[in-house]
Amino acid sequence: MSMDNESQEEPEEKFYQEYLRLVERKGAGAVDEMLDAIKKTYGAVPLVARVLSEEKDYFLSSVIKSRSILNREDGPLDPKTVELIVIASATALRCDHCLEVHIKQARKHGATKEEILQAIMIACFIMESSGRATAFRKYRQAFGRKDATAEENGEPGK
Repeated sequence: MSMDNESQEEPEEKFYQEYLRLVERKGAGAVDEMLDAIKKTYGAVPLVARVLSEEKDYFLSSVIKSRSILNREDGPLDPKTVELIVIASATALRCDHCLEVHIKQARKHGATKEEILQAIMIACFIMESSGRATAFRKYRQAFGRKDATAEENGEPGK
């Protein structure tokens, strides 16, 4: 397959071809090598990776997917920004382990204490707004009141 054809592949096909190259190149040692790389990068192998590693196909496809999203060398976002987004996401999803790991990673990529705190606070603000919106909808339903102004303007949150 030429480089031109490879760059024009559908994302799913490109993903599958990368998976096949990894398995062919590394064979049975692919899982162990990837686990070692994860440990070297993060200082430990997270539970998710340890469990997935018990099934080679699940694990290796997950590693490739992770690499294509979080560790893209040609990606539009720099590593520090990616880590700040991961921190915000982990905050919103209340993932303690992810926060611990990715705060360290963000610092390795030059994120300041203030940048990390702002990422956390942005996530907390969205979580608070989301919680209010959900609760207020149910509150309005319970008491039969609708926001006529919002409905007239076609705004969300009816």
